[in-house]
Amino acid sequence: MPAIVLDSISFSYGSRLILDRVSLQVSNGERAFLIGPNGVGKSTLIRVLSGELAPDSGQVVSGIVPQRVPDPESFNGSVMQFLDLTLKPFKELLTRFDQVTDALATGDTHRAMEYDQILARLNALDVWSLDARVNETLAGLGLAEVAGPGSNRMVQTLSSGQRARLKLAALLMVRPEILILDEPTNHLDSQATDFLASTINNWNGPVLATSHDRSFIDSTATVIYDMDIAVWQELAKADGETIVGVYRNAGGYTAYLAAKETARAKHQQVHAEQQADKRKLQEHRSESMKIARGGVRVATASRKEKKFFMDRAAATSVKRTRNDDVRLERLSQREVRKPRHYGLEFPNEEFDPGSGLAVSVRDASVEGRLAPVTLDLGRGEHLLVTGVNGAGKSTLLNWIATGSAPAGPRSSGTISRDEPVSIVPQRLPTQSDPGFHPKVWNGGIGEAGRGILHPSMWRTPIADLSEGNQRRAQLALALATHPTVLIVDEPTNYLDLETMHTLEDAIRNWRGTLIVASHDRWLIEHWHGGHLHLEPARQSA
Repeated sequence: MPAIVLDSISFSYGSRLILDRVSLQVSNGERAFLIGPNGVGKSTLIRVLSGELAPDSGQVVSGIVPQRVPDPESFNGSVMQFLDLTLKPFKELLTRFDQVTDALATGDTHRAMEYDQILARLNALDVWSLDARVNETLAGLGLAEVAGPGSNRMVQTLSSGQRARLKLAALLMVRPEILILDEPTNHLDSQATDFLASTINNWNGPVLATSHDRSFIDSTATVIYDMDIAVWQELAKADGETIVGVYRNAGGYTAYLAAKETARAKHQQVHAEQQADKRKLQEHRSESMKIARGGVRVATASRKEKKFFMDRAAATSVKRTRNDDVRLERLSQREVRKPRHYGLEFPNEEFDPGSGLAVSVRDASVEGRLAPVTLDLGRGEHLLVTGVNGAGKSTLLNWIATGSAPAGPRSSGTISRDEPVSIVPQRLPTQSDPGFHPKVWNGGIGEAGRGILHPSMWRTPIADLSEGNQRRAQLALALATHPTVLIVDEPTNYLDLETMHTLEDAIRNWRGTLIVASHDRWLIEHWHGGHLHLEPARQSA
C-alpha cells in the first residue's frame, strides 16, 4: 500500500539549517498537513519529498512518486492540447487494453495475465469515468469556461490564477497514488475550495499538504505535523526526552489548536515550578554555606571545643551543599526555557471610545462598483464586511477612510465618520503610504512597533522585512496615529497561521471602532461583531 515515509531528513541552504532530522509517516488514507511559521521549511520539505531537492542526510524511504503534469506557465497550446498531454498515459493504457482484448478474442491466451493487470490498473485509476471526471474537475475548480468548446482557448491567455487552477485540476485528474499539495487553495474561491476539500476527503492514498487556509485544513486534515516544535521540545526535555524535526498531532486543526494551547499552558507551569525549585535549592545551598562558619556555638565555644564545632559544621555544610549541587545539576538537565511570547497586542491604555455613532453611511453607491449601502456603526463596535471580488468592499472602505467618494465613476449618497481614521490596505506598504515617509522606510518604524513588531526589527528598513513583518509594520503605524476608527482590508494577508490567531485575538480585544474586510473563512466563521455582506453592483447597460 502507498505511504509517505521520511527518515531523519536534514537540509541546509548554505550554512542555514532548514530541516533538522525530520521524520514522518503518512499512511494510506491519511491526510496530513505541515504547519509552522513562514520560513520554517514547509515548502522545502515538500520539494525534498517530491524529489526536487536532495537531502543533506536522511532518506525518503517512500513517497517520491512522480506527480508530473504539464506546466501551464510554459505550455504553448490550447487547453484541449494541455488536457490531451495530461491524460496521454490513460489513453495509451486504454489502447493497450483494446489491443490485448482483440488478441484474446483471436485465441491468444498467452496474454490473459497482461489483460488482468491492465484491467486492474484501469479500475484503480477509474479510467472508465475519465471524461466525466475531467468536466467535473474543471467545473469544480471554477474552470467551466475552458471545458467543452472553451477548451480551444490558448493556455497563455488564461490569468495566472486560472493557470494555477488548471495545473491543480490536471493533478487531480491523473490521480497519483500519493498526493502532495503546496498551498493548493491560493487561487480558489470558497466553492472551489469546498470542491477540493471534498475531493481530498475521498482520496484513497496518502495526502501531504501545506496551506494557510485554516477552514480548509480543519475540514480535511486527519494529522497535523507541527514544524514549530519549541514548546513540544521543552516539554519533552522536562521529561528527560528529546524531540527533533516535527511533532505529530492526530486529528484536525481545531484539535491541534487545543493541544498546542494545552502544551503552552503546561510549559508555563513547568517553567514556573522549576524556577521555584531552583530558587529553593539555591537558598538552601546559601544557608548550608553559612553553616560552615559554625554559627553561635563556634563564636561562644572555648578554644578546645571550637575546633570540634567547626569540623562538624564544615562536614555538615559539605554534605548539604554537595546534595544541593547534585539536585541543581539534575534540574539543569531538564530545565525548560522561558516560554516564548507570541506578541501582537493593540494598544488599549486609557482608551474610551465613548458613545454615539462613529460611522454613518446613507445610500452610498458607486456606479458599477458599489451597490447602495446604508449602515450605522457605534463607537467601539466592530464590523466585518464580506462579498465576492468586485462587490465593492475596498471601494466602501476607502470611501470611509478618506471621507470622499472615489473619483471617476458616478457616485451618490453620503458617508460621515469620526476622525482620525487609519486604514491598512490589502497590499503590502509602499513609500507613498501614510506613515511610511523616507525616515521610516529606510530606518524602520522604531518604538511605534511596540507590542506588534519584535524590537529587534524596529530599526530594520521596511523593504528588508519579511512580508509578514511588513504587515505588522502596517498595523503598528496605523495604530500609532491613535485612530478612533481603524480599517483593515484583508487583515490575515501575508501572515502565518500563528500570527493570524494572535492578530484575531488582538482585534477582538481592541476597544476602538473597527471595520474589517475579509475572504478568510476561518475569520468569518469566528467573527465576534457585526457583519455586512455586499452584493455586486449592477452594471449599467
